Amino acid sequence: MNFTYRQLETFLYSARSGSFNAAATQLHTTQSAVSKRIAEIEAQLGSPLLLRSQRGLQLTPAGRQLRAFAEEAVALWSRIEREFAPGQTLRGHFRVGVTELTALTWLAPLMQRISDEHPEISIEPVVDAGVRLFERLQVQQLDVCVMPGTFWGADYTTTKVGQVEEIWVASPTLKVPKTLRPADFAAYPVIEESRGAAKMRFYEAWRAEQGYRFGRVMYTNSTTLLRGLTVRGFGISQLSREYVSHDLAAGRLRQVKTEALPPMVYSAVYRSDTAAAALLRVVELAVQCCDFTHNGDQPAPSLGRGRQRGP
Repeated sequence: MNFTYRQLETFLYSARSGSFNAAATQLHTTQSAVSKRIAEIEAQLGSPLLLRSQRGLQLTPAGRQLRAFAEEAVALWSRIEREFAPGQTLRGHFRVGVTELTALTWLAPLMQRISDEHPEISIEPVVDAGVRLFERLQVQQLDVCVMPGTFWGADYTTTKVGQVEEIWVASPTLKVPKTLRPADFAAYPVIEESRGAAKMRFYEAWRAEQGYRFGRVMYTNSTTLLRGLTVRGFGISQLSREYVSHDLAAGRLRQVKTEALPPMVYSAVYRSDTAAAALLRVVELAVQCCDFTHNGDQPAPSLGRGRQRGP
């Protein structure tokens, strides 16, 4: 079965008007063209759809069944044409969830770009750990999330926005060797993101395979604090090279070499069945604006000694 949208549209207009001639007028074509399209559908289905009578065209049982599907198909096509028409003004209010790294780096430029190019689109940003963002997306409290991960279920579209190179870093004052095996980390303090972070979910299985072992661990739900504590020598941490590039260049941090970490992919995640053209444009601009480089010259907050605990 391989009939076209034009054939299906012609059948629907004929069924609605009860006349091939009226359908031809509405579709700006000839009556013979309309009859030919209907005949082609009937040949493929192996059943008549419309019968001529004194009262006009009458639907057969097969025609009534097909009409229900044709109504849905034509309505969907009309929506697509409206949403994606050239020059279409994009509008809407979207709740966009991001993790802190995005909020610290390229979220504000993205919002500015959207405001400049599409003033009738408004963005409500929400910053949280990735797993909690997804929970809010599931109950429709968010429209789209940008977070680590490449697959969040069959009901969701996952579009790659960008990626970062994750590395282990430490302050030179911590006196950590330049190279550590995964099991050697147990001898040094480590600072980790909270377990609700999508980043932790992204790397958990890989770390287990590599044999990482941790002793003293301090957890924080703040990327800003994680960087600040690492700069001050509280422990080794895993951060993106892009985010700490200025710290590495200034000597505030240095890389601790070990097994190379897989790149962390950031994706825009949204429900596949509710994606309007405006939301797709927001995702498209997110791909263009994605830049995880951080201004490392910003002063780190003044901090006292934090409490450490075991994993």
